[in-house]
Amino acid sequence: MLNRKIQPEFKTSDKLVITKAKENKLSNGIPVYTINAGDQDVVRVDFIFNSGSVFSENPLIAEAANSLTEAGSKHMTSAQIAEELDFYGAFLELYVEKHTGQIILYTLNKYLDKTVKVVSELIFHAVFPQNEIEIYLQNKFQRFLISRQKTEVLSKELFTEVIFGKDHPYGRVIQKEDFDNIDSKILNDFFQKYYTLDTLKIVMSGKISELHLKTLDDHFGNKEISGSSANNEIDYKIIQPEQRIYFKELDDTVQSSLRIGRITINKHHPDFLKLNITCILLGGYFGSRLMTNIREDKGYTYGIYAGNLSLINAGIFTVSAESGKDVYQKAIDEIYKELKILRTELVSNEELKRVRNWLIGSLAKTFDGPFALADAFKSLLMYNLTYDYFDNYFETIKTITPEMIRAAAEKYLHEDNMFQVVSGSK
Repeated sequence: MLNRKIQPEFKTSDKLVITKAKENKLSNGIPVYTINAGDQDVVRVDFIFNSGSVFSENPLIAEAANSLTEAGSKHMTSAQIAEELDFYGAFLELYVEKHTGQIILYTLNKYLDKTVKVVSELIFHAVFPQNEIEIYLQNKFQRFLISRQKTEVLSKELFTEVIFGKDHPYGRVIQKEDFDNIDSKILNDFFQKYYTLDTLKIVMSGKISELHLKTLDDHFGNKEISGSSANNEIDYKIIQPEQRIYFKELDDTVQSSLRIGRITINKHHPDFLKLNITCILLGGYFGSRLMTNIREDKGYTYGIYAGNLSLINAGIFTVSAESGKDVYQKAIDEIYKELKILRTELVSNEELKRVRNWLIGSLAKTFDGPFALADAFKSLLMYNLTYDYFDNYFETIKTITPEMIRAAAEKYLHEDNMFQVVSGSK
């Protein structure tokens, strides 16, 4: 009989078991990566273009072009597009990252032909009605004005500008004047230049059959690809200021928002996995050192986070937190204290075991379901990585030592190399 007074033994898997994407080609060579998984009669189709915010000096253009893709086409109004998708129980997600713009379709299997037809109409015949643009910009501008009163928004933007520079593709943030420089022609020109079949990659996940591939081929495989791309000429030169500490004042705020960090390394660097684990130990989960010290023990913040974000051309280490305006400096002091401890003292085996177990559980969730598998695969596709990356991560989690963590902290997490940004009232 099961004795419920005895805690079950914690067990971890010896290896990762992942349903991997299979590469297919449409008749014209467009790559389609399929992940056949799940029991529900649902399919997700991700149309991924090299059309992110780095391709425009006005970062609002990329976002507006993507968001307004469903605002109307040559043959359908925005109302007709919404009505058609709703009729078949489908919907779109539209979003832009630094390097990509994505149109993601969620649809029932049996209606894929009908709903993909709508997406092809948007991609090949998108128009940007001026009245739809004006409504979008009015709403976006109101949200922009509201965000000017949020310390966390201002500190994030200032931090980005500081570490990369205002003119760097990663350092640009939306400015008030950007709203005055957008019209139908500008959006249409951007869309025609960057939402092309030359860079299109399709990821399809869910309960997939051969018929679904044929459906994609019917709508996209018969289109001509020019064989040229307009997305290659980008200057990623980084010019950093000598000043390291910044304060952006905002009147009558109760909290201050702080960010501490620096440019580091991305997924292509051999140290990335070890640095990632080090950052999680520092502030990447609820039982982390920063949470335990600054939230639980000192009560300076409700939440604090540390992580190393990977971008195509850089990595960014950041510690971020919201703190009372009267204790933000104390919180900063404790952050630097924790960085120094990481660099000079070895992590205990007990703490490392706890972090290791959390990481293994978190990694397993990364592959939980067909859409999660698609997201995991896209994180490889963006960097031209293979599934070996996940195997290496799993192996690094199991074999990383206290000495490796201390070495990663010593190499990348020294306070002398950090930029510090605070937004709030003094």
